[in-house]
Amino acid sequence: MARSRSFILRVAVVCLLLLVSGCARVSRENYEKIETGMTLSQVESILGRGTEQSGVGGAIGDVGGSAKVVRWGDENRSITVTFVNDQVVAKAQQGL
Repeated sequence: MARSRSFILRVAVVCLLLLVSGCARVSRENYEKIETGMTLSQVESILGRGTEQSGVGGAIGDVGGSAKVVRWGDENRSITVTFVNDQVVAKAQQGL
C-alpha cells in the first residue's frame, strides 16, 4: 500500500512539473520570437506542442494548400498562431 501511494505521489509531481513547464513557455518573450514565415516545427521548438483548434486542406487541380490554427496555453494565458501551408501568417496573444 505504501508503494502505491509513493508511486501515485511521484506521478502527480511529474504531471505538475510538466504542466508548469508548459505554461512557462507561454510568455511575452516567446510570443515575440514568433515571426511571419516560420514553420510549425520552428514555433514548436519555442513553445512546445500546441493544440490544433481548426484546420482545412484542399486542392484545385494541381494547386493545393492547407491552413490551421494552433493554440498554446489555457483560458487565462495563451498564444494562438495561424499557419497557411505550414508557415506563420498571423499570431495573437491573451493575458501575457
